[in-house]
This record gives sequence, structure tokens and C-alpha cells, in this order.
Amino acid sequence: MPNLKFYDAKYGNTTHTMKPQYEVRGNNVYKTAYHPEGASPLPQFKIQGDKVFTTAYHPQGASAVPWFEIKGGAVHNTIHNPNGHSSSPTFHLR
Repeated sequence: MPNLKFYDAKYGNTTHTMKPQYEVRGNNVYKTAYHPEGASPLPQFKIQGDKVFTTAYHPQGASAVPWFEIKGGAVHNTIHNPNGHSSSPTFHLR
């Protein structure tokens, strides 16, 4: 997977930032310095095809079911995401 970044899609909310929250390196996703919790050298998510799973380094542990699904340039919550499923994207990929 190319070196893409996840940008918060909830523009206007207090948690929104125009800076990338996560960075994709290979098939792993890492927090950037712009993430509210700060950067992490450990992958929080792994990408398999168009599905995004939590890793053992994620605060909630590794997941056998995907939390997100990549659709084009957008990342959407799946029904397995603790924040619920949504028809609008959670992140934009660039």
C-alpha cells in the first residue's frame, strides 16, 4: 500500500485537524504527531485488502474482525467498530 495518511473526515468538530492523524507504512497504520495522543512507533492498525484491523499495540488489543473498510479514498467504520457503523467516512486517505 502506498504511503498514505488518514485525515479526520469530521470537519468542524473539536477533534478535527487538517493534519494527518495516522500514516500508512506498508500494511501498517501508525499514529502521527498530530494524533490527539501523539505519535506512536508501534502500529495501531494493519490493512488486509480493503479491511483495517486493530493490532496488539492498539489500546483495545488485536481484533479478528475489521474496524474499518477502505472505499476509494475514504475509510468507513464497519459494524464491528465500537463507535458504530456510519454511511459517511471517518477518515479521508491522501
